[in-house]
Amino acid sequence: MRATWAIPVAALVLLLDSSDGTAGQPGKSADQPSKYVPSVGEIMNKIDLSRSKLWYSVKLRNWALAGYQLDQVKTGFDDVSRHHPDKSNFDFANVQKIANLIEEAIVARSDEQFQQSFALMTTECNDCHRAVGKPFLHVGAPKVPSPYSDKMLEPGAFR
Repeated sequence: MRATWAIPVAALVLLLDSSDGTAGQPGKSADQPSKYVPSVGEIMNKIDLSRSKLWYSVKLRNWALAGYQLDQVKTGFDDVSRHHPDKSNFDFANVQKIANLIEEAIVARSDEQFQQSFALMTTECNDCHRAVGKPFLHVGAPKVPSPYSDKMLEPGAFR
């Protein structure tokens, strides 16, 4: 009877003993760590989320959060270019120019300037989606009410 549990316990010990997390993964060792690269879709989802929060932040006049979310959007575009140069057959130089316009609007705390530059970004996003053969991925300005009702986006919400 006692021998029946020895094999599963020994297998579990061997599995847990792999300190580098590569147990059962042929060809992987501690000397060859795997590097995770997010897919274009994952990066785009991150950009989409940050882009929406950027828009809502400006609506709530939380300029600090708007600046942070713009940085997140720019990082996302940089990530696509860096991790997927073969799939990034769209020139992101214009996106950078538009991001600079949005940043100017945030610094100036100008809702009108922001709306104009955000509309340019929206057009650029849709142009890119068409250029990469995905015109069905069409974005616009977020709609009220916010899908982020669980987030405290107002300035001073944590004071």
